[in-house]
Parts: sequence; C-alpha cells; structure tokens
Amino acid sequence: MRRIIGLACALIIAITYAGAQTKVIEKSTKKTPQWLTAPAEGYLVVTVTANSLADAQSKALAEVTERIIQAVASNVSVSTRNELSEVNLNGQIESKDAFTRISKMKSANLPFLKGISLSKVEDIYWQKIQNKSTRQEYYEYSVKYPFSNIEQKRLIAEFEALDTKKMTQYEALEAQLGAIESVEEIADCITQLKTLEDYFFDEVRLSQVEGLITRYQQQYDALSVTGVFLEPGKYQCQVLLDGNPVRTAISPKVTSNCAGQLSVRPSDGMFIISYDAIDCLPEEENFLDIVFRINGKRLAHKVYLQDVGSAATSTFSVVPEGKLILTADSIMASERKIININIRLTLNNRGGTPFGLKAIELHVPEFSAPIVFDDIDGVYKTKGVLQVRALAEGEFTALEKKKSAFSFVQGSITLVNPQSGAVERVRLSLPYVTNWE
Repeated sequence: MRRIIGLACALIIAITYAGAQTKVIEKSTKKTPQWLTAPAEGYLVVTVTANSLADAQSKALAEVTERIIQAVASNVSVSTRNELSEVNLNGQIESKDAFTRISKMKSANLPFLKGISLSKVEDIYWQKIQNKSTRQEYYEYSVKYPFSNIEQKRLIAEFEALDTKKMTQYEALEAQLGAIESVEEIADCITQLKTLEDYFFDEVRLSQVEGLITRYQQQYDALSVTGVFLEPGKYQCQVLLDGNPVRTAISPKVTSNCAGQLSVRPSDGMFIISYDAIDCLPEEENFLDIVFRINGKRLAHKVYLQDVGSAATSTFSVVPEGKLILTADSIMASERKIININIRLTLNNRGGTPFGLKAIELHVPEFSAPIVFDDIDGVYKTKGVLQVRALAEGEFTALEKKKSAFSFVQGSITLVNPQSGAVERVRLSLPYVTNWE
C-alpha cells in the first residue's frame, strides 16, 4: 500500500513539474470551452499537438478518422470459411495490431471515411504553449466533432453490408475460375480481384485474394491452339484453356511459307483462315504459322497444309514434331545420376509412304555427349502421326539444367526413302520434358 501511495505521489509531482515548465502564451478564446472539460453526448472530442496550426488541423482530422474507425469496427468481425480474421479494435487487441488494422482500414477506400471532413467540426479550441527552459513553442489543438449513436449504428450497418458484398464478389470470382468461357474473362477477373486487394484489410482474406490473382494469371500459361481443316483452302482454329474451348476477341496473325491470299474471319469464338495454296509445291513442307498475342505472350500454332495437289498423298515427307519425352528408369538426385533413358519421339508421316528409320541422334542440353541410336532398321507404314520408342541403356550424368523458356533437343533422324532408295537425314529441334529436375 505504501508503494502505491508513493507512485501516486511521484506521478502528481511529475505532472506538476511538467506544468511548471510550460506556459500558455496565446489561445483561441479567453475561456476554455465546456465541451473540452465535460464532453457532450453525441460528439467526439480530440486533442493533438503540432508545431503549426495547419499541421494541427491535419493531425486532428486523422485522429477523428481513427476514432470513427474504432467506433465502427468495434466488435465487428469477418470470417472466411473456418478461419477467423478479427477486425476488433476494443481493448483486448494489442496496440500494435490495432494500429496496423486502423492503418489498413484507412487505406481501404471505405465509403464512410470519405465523409469525414473538417467542415463538419462544430467548434475548435487551441493554445500556443512555450517550454520555459527551451523556449520551444507548439500548439495544443482540440476539436468538437459530431458523431451520434445513431450515426455510429448507421455506419456499422453500412460497413457490414459492404464487407458482405466484397466477400460475395470474391467467392463468385473463385467459383468462376473453373468456368472461364473467354480469354478476356481472365483479365477482367484479375482487375476485379485487384480492387478487392485494395479493400481487404485483414491478413487472411488479403492472402486469399493474392493467391487467387496468381491462379488467374497462371491461366495464361494453360492456353493452347488447335484446329481442323474444313475444306481445301480453309482452316478453322480455336483457343483452348486446359484443353477446353474458350472464346477470344483477339484475332491471330497468320503467315505461310507458300500460301497466298491469307485472311482471317472470326466465327462464334473461333477463327476461319482462308488461303490459296496454288504456289505451294508438293515436294516441300507447306504450312501456316498462326500466332496469337495474349497478355503479352506469344501463342503459336503451326499447321502443315494437306491439300497441295494429288502428289501430296504419295510424297515422301516425314517430319519430327510435338514434344520429345525422356523418362529415366531410376534417378539418384544427389549425384544427378540417371539410369536408362526411355525416349518417345513423334514423327508425322505426312505423305503416307512407308519408310525406314536407320538412326537417331539427340543432343540433350543436360548431357555433355549426344544420345545416338545406330542400325535401328525399323520400317513404318502408317500415314500420319506415329510414335517411335527407344531405350538408351546405361548410366548418364545430368548437368545443371539452364533456366530458359526455350529448351530444345537438337539432332537428326536418318531415314530411307523407299521411292529413291536414298538415305536422307532430317534435322530436328523439339521441346522436351523429363521426369527428373
């Protein structure tokens, strides 16, 4: 008890000492207003200190804003699934957390904060104070701001309605991720999520919004192009998202190594490409290059023309295409050792003529030496796409894989042309995938 009395006495002495060290040299009115000593019901009274009256006004408005945020957000919480993210600014929250939440709410563009203005202040009172020992002067600035219980309840209801609306919008965007019907929806949904990112002031929902933005951005990487010939001189292409057709208003750019009179016409979310193949030679590779520019990325699709005269059906033309797939039987990751590599190569026998496969040479970026298969002596009679499988036996050491968006296996295949009996070497450059890092 004596210690408590002693602390109280020390506090009184400190306050008395501080008062003795300062003096009021100027004030707005001779008499201190009653609302400052006995605040009236339905008002906020705040007092701040500053080096100038202009700074004092700004600080007073900021203090009023924070007090209204506390009054509106007090005992209000928002929940997301089974996680609770509190917006509770009563005395049970640590001051650091409360300050952080207030700061986030002030920057969340909440509608009720826009109505807070110094023009609503009913009365002000200020004193210019001087420190007797240092001669330093500052202002003590107080304002009387109207804020009734009715106004508080109205703002709480407005706040809760807005919060519910924002959460409903987020849930709708989350559900829409699996039901995208057009490429343009991706950008539109990201824009909406960016708005929600500016609004959500609690860590749980902010993290969820950021995660959903990332998932939407990843949709651009899942886009591809497919198509089908409708008739000679017409090809219809379609953008896919994870293998499912989606519409887009972005027209592709189409070029060809031989075809002329190229034109592109949109058709119900797809595109019909018309061309004239009169200058395309049956003995050469004839193709259309179709390129979409979506979200700054290049989405390419190469189409080999099939209607370049009757000779095309009997022309010897075998082309490596697609992805080269490399699969190891076993992997020792720590030593980067790979045992036995299974290879799957896609060839397109466009002419439909039977051919012989004698050798394969592959230069994989991760291996210092090429993988070579000699004396294969395989015969293939199938027209169109076929799979060639080979097994490279032994132990291989993988180099550190370079991080590049353009990793290709270079090499060649050696074929026997049955029409001439000649051995022909066809170069290949294909993207590849492996089951090791």
